[in-house]
Amino acid sequence: MENYKVAIIGGGPAGLAAAKSLLEEGLTPVLIEQSGGIGGQWQQGAAHSGIWPEMRVNVCHVSMSFSDFDYPAGTPMYPTNQEVLAYLTAYARHFGLEPYLRLNTRVELISRGPEGRYTVETVDGDGARQSEVFSHVIVASGRYNTPRYPATPGLAEFRGRVLHSFQYRGRHDFRGQRVLVVGNSISGLEIASDLARNPDTTVTSSCRKPRYIVQKQLKNLPVEQALFTRFAAYLGQALPPPEAAAGLKQFIEESFGNPADYGGLRPADNLLEAGIAQCQDYLHDLAIGRVRAVPGVRVFTPEGAVFTDDHEVAVDSIVLATGYDLSLPFVSEDIREAVHADSHHLALHHLTFHPALPNFAFLGLFGQVGPYFPTIELQARWIAACWSEQCPVPTAAEMQQGLAEFEQFKQFRDEVMCYETVEMFSHDLGVAPTPDRYPDLARELFFGLLAPAQFRLEGHGSRPDARARFEATSRYYAGGQSTPLDNQQLASLQMLARRLPKNQSLQALVQQLQPAVVA
Repeated sequence: MENYKVAIIGGGPAGLAAAKSLLEEGLTPVLIEQSGGIGGQWQQGAAHSGIWPEMRVNVCHVSMSFSDFDYPAGTPMYPTNQEVLAYLTAYARHFGLEPYLRLNTRVELISRGPEGRYTVETVDGDGARQSEVFSHVIVASGRYNTPRYPATPGLAEFRGRVLHSFQYRGRHDFRGQRVLVVGNSISGLEIASDLARNPDTTVTSSCRKPRYIVQKQLKNLPVEQALFTRFAAYLGQALPPPEAAAGLKQFIEESFGNPADYGGLRPADNLLEAGIAQCQDYLHDLAIGRVRAVPGVRVFTPEGAVFTDDHEVAVDSIVLATGYDLSLPFVSEDIREAVHADSHHLALHHLTFHPALPNFAFLGLFGQVGPYFPTIELQARWIAACWSEQCPVPTAAEMQQGLAEFEQFKQFRDEVMCYETVEMFSHDLGVAPTPDRYPDLARELFFGLLAPAQFRLEGHGSRPDARARFEATSRYYAGGQSTPLDNQQLASLQMLARRLPKNQSLQALVQQLQPAVVA
């Protein structure tokens, strides 16, 4: 096998996972990072990072990890951004990625090169320009680094301070102010709640489309242990989308209530239309009056804003938590046209490949609800295995089918759920755990955390210590103890088996579990 040289654009978590995966497959990564350090968004303080100093992650550290490298003992359930950066730095050091890094190097242009290869033009910190030809390219430059600004009239006439959530650096800059936060995605909710910690800051939270809101914890456990599971992925295959969404909505309302119950805005009855956001304190802040929820802005005024219900408010500052555009300014126009790049999507087979771009991949450039680390690691492993010929490269026909599925998807949704992408990439790579091989781990595999070590149990890249690591990480918040399936969980698996009769492994698992029902 030729020892291909692969350009990776971006030194964040996705780029690091890609470099490590390529090395394991015998390929040579060249990891090109524009800043002076690795970590991407987690390099707080860098120009390309939208993280503020006191920000913590919104998923537990098990969900923020890779499959064969753990956080240090004693890491809190929700690490600080500094702890995540330290984890990524230790990961790069442990797996020997540092010699393959090119820091302070900005990619100016990626274009088609000779003999089906690609030309990458760069400029380093000293202004020296270089043009190189690579056999393969992975674009892992990040999805959330180009702020999207609303076209709402009057914004330019507002006399106070306007900033995007990407520029927010903490509540201390807004003491004694009236602040309007526009948008109710995770960043909008987190910023509103962070501002509400100032006793002298008045916080107004505006949104066009109210979402259902889940907190970080449920019964003192990470909410992803109940919400983002392999059972949810199977359920999406077993039920029509409206039925699956209705069940998820019922779970959210029973667990956390409707935002309107707290004095917030009532989301649409259809969860697929409304969407989901996550924040630990926002609902509580609404209930005690520290945050006031209002509908979308109709027009900005020099002193504040008028909302769609004609209510008007005067404010000193506006924080626009209005999302991010997908931006690839360094990719040649013909490559952008091939993947129909716009500000939201790339037309790709399984979010990764395009038949018109052999040996070219996009990594982690999709909107997703839920933790990214397990997803991007699986995607990186799949790319590397395809290029090392350890995994079949999707055929042109398969990719065309994938493109058709994507076109259907984007008619209804902008974001995927993390359990959908994990399920898809693990099957593409052939590492999804076979359910009937692990009847004693059924609870952890279906109803537990998406602990990434499960994707080292079998298939390409399996590890002898994967089972022990999976048991430890999936039971981390249960004191390391195994808990058997209960009757309700068994009934749920039986329902899946009835709905998915062609899934022979699931059928075999249910048959094995039935004698072991607990009262």
